[in-house]
Amino acid sequence: MSDPKKPCDLCSLPVGVKPFTLAASGNTLEFCCEGCLGIYQMLHEINEIPARMPENSPTRS
Repeated sequence: MSDPKKPCDLCSLPVGVKPFTLAASGNTLEFCCEGCLGIYQMLHEINEIPARMPENSPTRS
């Protein structure tokens, strides 16, 4: 589990107890929400599926 006070790797808000994560460049990045994760992927042209999706999140079709 992550430090809930750790800042989001995009916007610097706290990531909370279940952050959205993405493996990129040999590191695991943590985000406060799916929006920040998606924007990071878009800005860095990362086409990988996130490492973890929240349990309540709708699946992609």
